[in-house]
Amino acid sequence: FPDAFRDAFWLTVINAYCYIRHPRLTYFTISNRKSLPKPACPEHSTDKFLWRKMFDHDPATVLMSDKLAAKTLAHDLCPDIGIPKTLWVGEQFEDIPLELISGDVVVKSNHGSGFFHVIRNGDYNRQEMIAKTRKWMRTDYSRYNGEWNYQGINRKLFVEEFLKDGDGQPVNREPKVYVFGETALFAFWFHDRLTDQARLSLYDAHGNAFDYSPYLHYPVSFDAAPSCLPRMFEIAAQLAAGRDHVRVDLYEIDGTIYFSEFTFYNVAGRFNFKGQKLFQEMTWLWDLRRTWFLTQPQSGWRGAYARWLKSRLDRMAVQSGA
Repeated sequence: FPDAFRDAFWLTVINAYCYIRHPRLTYFTISNRKSLPKPACPEHSTDKFLWRKMFDHDPATVLMSDKLAAKTLAHDLCPDIGIPKTLWVGEQFEDIPLELISGDVVVKSNHGSGFFHVIRNGDYNRQEMIAKTRKWMRTDYSRYNGEWNYQGINRKLFVEEFLKDGDGQPVNREPKVYVFGETALFAFWFHDRLTDQARLSLYDAHGNAFDYSPYLHYPVSFDAAPSCLPRMFEIAAQLAAGRDHVRVDLYEIDGTIYFSEFTFYNVAGRFNFKGQKLFQEMTWLWDLRRTWFLTQPQSGWRGAYARWLKSRLDRMAVQSGA
């Protein structure tokens, strides 16, 4: 009876708090799930992303979300991994030396998602690039869809090498590996992304290809899994360093595996794929008891809520045999 009473109390109070305190995030999740989220004790993967936005503000994720700082961190965690060269860092496109952007490079900012522009053969419109990069620099991406982890990043523009294979062709193997604890569970693998033959495969750790509902408008591919897939999964798990969940984005060129970035909110926290056992396993493996919120002391009512949530998750794990 006491557990049942406490469960009913915290579920009611925290869910109500979340709906009232975060109406935009609640609506954002409803539009994806087509049902009311239950963030107080989340079980659905989309609800876990929502809970992360509302409660699990781990300071380490800010560093990992900084596209420049993440390179150093990735090298420290996995010294053998390739890191795309940073050719210039600054705050204004106008300050980039012209010789750096006269060939093939990527112009990026470090504090958001989608802030990049590929320059090929020095072909770009200078005024358009100035306007685009100024917009990046004045944008507080942490205000978009609750992705708080971009808050506080010291905003920078940078120029990065454009990765090419030995034949001068752009990188065409780009896996996004989903890691939960020590387990790299699956990867969405982009083939030939920068061409009109771009397609996407879903592989598990054994190299099995799966069908899935369309993702980012790319056609589904059942290409045989690349031979480097096991190594990709191994490196992704090493980079994740036992975190509850992070997506590790990588590249492979001529046998060398390169780091791209860490991602904490898949498509801004949307993950509503259905019908695959893989996605069910994702929900089971994503153990919130590993999170910063439940492993570090919290104060006030958040501390009481954290203790209850940890207790409830422990009981749920026992009931499920996990």
